[in-house]
Amino acid sequence: MDKRKNKSPDPEVDPAHPDPFPFFRMIFLLLAGGSFIFFPACTKNDITVVNNLTQSDTLPSQTIKSLTTIYMDTGRVQMIIKAPMVNYFTDREDPVMIFPKGIHVDFYDDKGQIETQLQANQAVFYQKKNLWEARDSVIAKNSTGERLDAEILFWDVTKKQIYSDKFVRITTPDEIIFGEGFESDQAFNDWNINHVRGTVYLSSYQEKNDSASIKQQPQISPEK
Repeated sequence: MDKRKNKSPDPEVDPAHPDPFPFFRMIFLLLAGGSFIFFPACTKNDITVVNNLTQSDTLPSQTIKSLTTIYMDTGRVQMIIKAPMVNYFTDREDPVMIFPKGIHVDFYDDKGQIETQLQANQAVFYQKKNLWEARDSVIAKNSTGERLDAEILFWDVTKKQIYSDKFVRITTPDEIIFGEGFESDQAFNDWNINHVRGTVYLSSYQEKNDSASIKQQPQISPEK
């Protein structure tokens, strides 16, 4: 089946587990080496410091280092999320968690094996929307050897979908596909590129030519 034309229906939402990443779960599952960063006290006369500390839009409520959080369902590990740093902003209409140094997510199958891996150099989690936004060198890999490279990727936790409306590149054992717009299930197994811009068929080249042809393809550029 040509995955580029294969659109699957939205997976069912599990109302019993709408949010796999509540903040209290993060705190409880911190690594032993994790720590909080508290802002130092300031003097009453230092007006500049006082004003800066009251800017809730620019300063996090909490900062966590070396975070590992595990999401389990019915006694089974479903995913493990790791990040070097998390800034948590609670004093907003839509509380967010910002991951300025990147994030790595492992998704597990029913047998406890890693099914999919996702990583990015930057990420944001919108708590009310239950939505992740990953940016800057976003990479997703599945157990069948397929790899996704994207400028930006969204992960809807409730619908268990990942998607993008920007340039993407998917590398399979047989071909490299370039396009714009992407939809997939959370496990990156049933995916679709909305607008295919080009395809390189690796089976038609020798190994040395494969490397040369890949290098000549357009690179992912930062979002304008």
